[in-house]
Amino acid sequence: MLPINGDCDDCVPTYLKSSPSKAIFSILPFALTFLFVAVIVHQKVYPLLSSSTNDKLNRSAFSPTSPHGEASAQSAAYEKRISKRISSVAFSATIALSAVLTELLLCEISNSFNPTTRKISISATVTSLLCLLVLVIPLLEIYSLISRLGWRFTGGTRASALAAWALEVIGFTTFLAGFWFVGVLLPDAGESQSKAGANLVTACLERLGITGTSMMALLSGFAAVSAIWQNLTTRARIVSEADINRKQAGLDATLDMLSAKKARLKQLELKVSDAPARGFFQKAMGSIRGNADMQELRTLELEVSGLKTMSASLHNSLSILRSRKASQLRSSTAIGRATNLVSYVFSCYCVYRIGSIMINIIRRTLYSNSYSAPTDPVTNVIALFARHVYPSLNQAAWARQISFLLSGVILTASFNAVLQTFHLFARFLPGVLQAARSNIPLLISQIAGLYVISSALLLRNMMPREVGGVISEALGTGVLQPAWTEKWFDGWFIGSVVVTGVGIWLSHKVKGDGVWDDDTWDTDVEMGKRL
Repeated sequence: MLPINGDCDDCVPTYLKSSPSKAIFSILPFALTFLFVAVIVHQKVYPLLSSSTNDKLNRSAFSPTSPHGEASAQSAAYEKRISKRISSVAFSATIALSAVLTELLLCEISNSFNPTTRKISISATVTSLLCLLVLVIPLLEIYSLISRLGWRFTGGTRASALAAWALEVIGFTTFLAGFWFVGVLLPDAGESQSKAGANLVTACLERLGITGTSMMALLSGFAAVSAIWQNLTTRARIVSEADINRKQAGLDATLDMLSAKKARLKQLELKVSDAPARGFFQKAMGSIRGNADMQELRTLELEVSGLKTMSASLHNSLSILRSRKASQLRSSTAIGRATNLVSYVFSCYCVYRIGSIMINIIRRTLYSNSYSAPTDPVTNVIALFARHVYPSLNQAAWARQISFLLSGVILTASFNAVLQTFHLFARFLPGVLQAARSNIPLLISQIAGLYVISSALLLRNMMPREVGGVISEALGTGVLQPAWTEKWFDGWFIGSVVVTGVGIWLSHKVKGDGVWDDDTWDTDVEMGKRL
């Protein structure tokens, strides 16, 4: 006899039997988490990150000397404020959604809260993160890059605005094409492509997963080498107040020169624009003999560009000196000595992790698919604890998941060393430092979102059927498998380690031992005074 009416409840899965009111009430903790994290990040974290660029440097860029220049400056300032507000909202929302998704994953592991609530919340959170990571944040980053190159979206000429928007469209289209092309790298790419049309969200999630895995491998490899280099192989000299004052004086002098050059440049631009039209004969003679004002204008533009690069690098060096001074003062305390000890132990773990991954790659190459890579002791202990909590868990699969999670720990624990190494490389490519500095909040939120989504996709294939049904249903059944992801992560990790190590060695050979003492820009200040 077929069940009717209420008897049909026996056929309904357990996580679908809860009442709507109870499900809505269960959403409140996740909503409160989102609001709390978003407000804290918006009010405390974003101003700290966005102020990493020296405000004095920005203010000294130019003080308008004409009504036209003042109107243009006001329009540019208004455009920058709007862009900054949108970026702050995107940054706060991405970090908050990443925190909520982490909370949901923990609830999924512990099987806490209402299953229907977890399913709705995971679907809404993942979809929102997908929109931010694929649409909003790339658009804002491309917009910032175009603005830094000097193109104006509003307030300038019509041709300049059209060119800026055309570059924005071309840049975003290129990004989307590259993002979709990433799917070719996935295992069983043909199957993934056939499913893409049926479920666009799943296809995008798989591409975000492989992108996040590659990015975390690159960053954790860079961080591991940076921690080893900073803590085990270098000995920085003692930073005195005289060193900081000398660097500050050089920065102030450079900013004063930059302000004067910018003012003179604007005066010349106004003079050239207000000059009467010349005849054909005058233009021909001017092209042969050259125009004094135009020659001075081009010279000033080169000088201003050089002073901008120099001032940004001096500000960067000053920040490093102040950070090193604070670290040295902290090292004289008990807490500082304990922190240094932890840093040394962590650096030794980074050495072990690099060595173990290299051995795993060699053995995997020699023994092909028959080789199962062992895990390091830290990963193994955590996996054993997880299996103790849930005996049905696959310890080998969870070891891979925990190994990926530890890459985020490596990046976070060696954040200061990462900044030091990044600033070292940025001296050879100062434009990269300026572009990255303007997008630091967006980059951090992008990394956090990719990291959490990649963790969720790996977790989807490791949960027991009685526990992980909700997350599997919310994220779909993809082709990103843990074993393949481990091989992919190891390859990118070792590649990052090799490139970072070679880069540090080359920079050390080119600049010499003084590269870590921030003395290399002092002679440039003297050169700047002669511009």
